[in-house]
Amino acid sequence: MVAAGARAFACPYGQPTELPAGEVLWPIREDQKPEVVHSVEEFMEALQLQEHLERVVVLPNGIDLLGQKHALPQELCQASRGSCSVRQMMAAMGPQSMRRFRARLWHYSEKGREKEIKVPKEIKAPNRTSSPTGRGVVGDRKSLLALQSQLMLQEEKGVVDSKAALYISELRWQRKVKHPLDQSERVKTATNIDVFDRAPFARYLPLWERSEGGIFIGERGAGSGMHVDQCLWSNVGRNWCGFKLFALWPWSDRHSILDDAGKGAIFHIPLSAREESFLKRAKTIALIRPGDVWVFSGGQPHTALVVGDGLNVSAYESLVPANVEAMRLLLRSNMKDAHWKGCWMDDDDLDELYEDVVDTLQSTLRNPKLDQSLRDRLEACREAMRTSEDSYCKELWVQEDRGERKRRREEESSSSSEDMPKREEEEDDDKLVQGPQKKHRLAAVNGT
Repeated sequence: MVAAGARAFACPYGQPTELPAGEVLWPIREDQKPEVVHSVEEFMEALQLQEHLERVVVLPNGIDLLGQKHALPQELCQASRGSCSVRQMMAAMGPQSMRRFRARLWHYSEKGREKEIKVPKEIKAPNRTSSPTGRGVVGDRKSLLALQSQLMLQEEKGVVDSKAALYISELRWQRKVKHPLDQSERVKTATNIDVFDRAPFARYLPLWERSEGGIFIGERGAGSGMHVDQCLWSNVGRNWCGFKLFALWPWSDRHSILDDAGKGAIFHIPLSAREESFLKRAKTIALIRPGDVWVFSGGQPHTALVVGDGLNVSAYESLVPANVEAMRLLLRSNMKDAHWKGCWMDDDDLDELYEDVVDTLQSTLRNPKLDQSLRDRLEACREAMRTSEDSYCKELWVQEDRGERKRRREEESSSSSEDMPKREEEEDDDKLVQGPQKKHRLAAVNGT
């Protein structure tokens, strides 16, 4: 497929707003195109209240319509202006700024494959040079600066092609900061404003993971390999700069497509006959354009590929809408019949996520001013949790109903200690009723 003309969008970061003439894209059948809405009201209805399984819903120019145009951190904005590649952007950002961010970094030296650049665990000491060239790892080995240094070393050794496309994923602050719009919130997300801040029901929904939302920066040939999310929630994406192809496979194909194509598969152009056959199986294929905002189910296999010139800059927030079917889907996370096992969340992390959902539902439903229609939806979500096949959820609600449930939260005593490992409360241990014992997820009802 050859690109047609793009819609006009005034990119605030100086990146191209049109695809080059003749840019080759994935083939997209008419029945594979996404749903498109044209008003904030329509999009908010879909985002907050409707089920997202088997859907990709796009709001063109959503960046402007939802007040997200200046959401990116100043360091990234300045570095993006005039940069045509991820390498140029990192060079423009400079060491001081890069120390403040942590991220993951990927390269695509081999067609059809993504490979992560990792700093070896043995390199721990801050401010120590690990390369005779003077390019070393400074500070946290997951900092963007450390990753850039490791990239340079691997390019010198010929491990990474110096012209290979690069992708920065999950870019966020190294340490928690006060959110610009709510000083009571401490977050690692580096965006100044989120869809969360524009969605009227956001704080009432069963789940909206705003504190760890990440920014993704890529160039032509980079992208996110095929996967399903670590739990079966939904994602809302924002696309400030550049173009990306996005594909999502049907729920019925959730295991077989990953088995056939492989986790991390990238569909580079030109496509092989085998890759074309995989894309023909996709439920939806969308060309995400500058300014677009879109929502989809992270519980279905999906992938993305950056196309066109310049940088592509996007960010994602994960959520569960006030919809009982969406809640039931979440509760099938880490269950073999529903969730491809190679993408499961750690069981302890999933248990804690369920605790967060219980807390949010209980707190929201105690609000006497809650809209009745929303209350009914959340009551249905709560009942879905109570009757879940997940053993941990059942125990959570038993203790909740008895008024016995207590949580052992990470204590954040200062900005310097906020990222220390979790520790249990040391006082009144004999009076504190612990949460249910951690258990492996039960299989779904059919026993698969």
